[in-house]
Amino acid sequence: MPAEKRCPDCEEPLEEMELQGTDALGSLSIVSQGSNEGFLGGLRADEILAPVPYVCPDCRRTLLYAE
Repeated sequence: MPAEKRCPDCEEPLEEMELQGTDALGSLSIVSQGSNEGFLGGLRADEILAPVPYVCPDCRRTLLYAE
């Protein structure tokens, strides 16, 4: 079980939230750069992660974690 995420400012446990956006694909992604070799090399990604927001209920600081 992963450790509970805490606010770096006030040490309160963070609450996981849902990220909503208006992009054309319906979701946001965090993509690491792939190799630039070859004709289609720039289109390949080594890893695709989803950003997950966590909000402190006390100070409202928001942190995004790539999961």
